[in-house]
Amino acid sequence: MGQKRSNYLQIGRRGLFGGVVLNMHMHWKKHETVKVFCKPCKPGQVHEYAQELARLSGGIPLQIIGDDTIIFYRRKNYEQPEVMSPIDTLSKKKALEKSKFEQSLESVRRFVAIAEKELELYCRHVALYGDPNNRNLLSMLDVPSGNSKEKGNHEVSGDFSVSLSETEADSMEMELSETENSLQDENMSMNESDSEEDSMLDSYVIKKERYILLKCKMKV
Repeated sequence: MGQKRSNYLQIGRRGLFGGVVLNMHMHWKKHETVKVFCKPCKPGQVHEYAQELARLSGGIPLQIIGDDTIIFYRRKNYEQPEVMSPIDTLSKKKALEKSKFEQSLESVRRFVAIAEKELELYCRHVALYGDPNNRNLLSMLDVPSGNSKEKGNHEVSGDFSVSLSETEADSMEMELSETENSLQDENMSMNESDSEEDSMLDSYVIKKERYILLKCKMKV
């Protein structure tokens, strides 16, 4: 009979407060049962709502359907109380403030759990590699020690060392030939510049002599 009837009330974001109990008594004026929907509801919270509503309203929880529906019976020889919303329940405004506070607490708990995991990972990193804030740039570019170099030299075979010496000799010869070519180019450029300077001086002397001759003629 309780499942077939359409009368119901809903426990929403505010949870249990005086208005929910008042609505239950208003439904019990004309109906023997009432359905209570608990949305949103955490797993296992329906049983807590059923016990608390049974204490506040005086009804009997007949059945819990799924994870969010409770069917309440008003008891035999039911009489409507004078005060339908109990004194020890919250008002609508305070219930909303309580739900906001609980939601903020849950978010802070999640943040604290994530921060603890990150701190644990950071402590492991510092224990293995040291504190990154006190690390110098030069320490990140450490040169391998002499022992490691000696080990590497011992591991290299004789053929590889011979090939290295040959390549070094070839590179030295190439460098010497390049330097000789550069010196020759410089000498050629110096000779060309000297010849250009001599030609400039000769032209200047000729022009000066011509100027002097013209002045003498003008005086005469």
